[in-house]
Amino acid sequence: MKSKRTKVDLYATILEVIRRYPEGGRVTRISYGVGVPVDRLKVMLEALSANGLVRKIAAEDEEGEEGGVYYYAVTARGLEFLETYWKMKGFLAAFGA
Repeated sequence: MKSKRTKVDLYATILEVIRRYPEGGRVTRISYGVGVPVDRLKVMLEALSANGLVRKIAAEDEEGEEGGVYYYAVTARGLEFLETYWKMKGFLAAFGA
């Protein structure tokens, strides 16, 4: 049986999935990659954005107007978070935690 993912694990997974899309990932695509419903994911993306780990980019339609569609991209601070997360995960695994 798999253990439940912590909030930090979920945030790291979200950042890893977004990092796969250099042009930015849309909510639905990120949702499938993370395995979280869209409504829950939107709340987590807002939290990541508020903390400067993710940048929200408004997409324009053919007329050059914003249509309410957003893409998400990982910021430099988000990449720094991921690097630290994986280091800590490795340290904890070495101690059997």
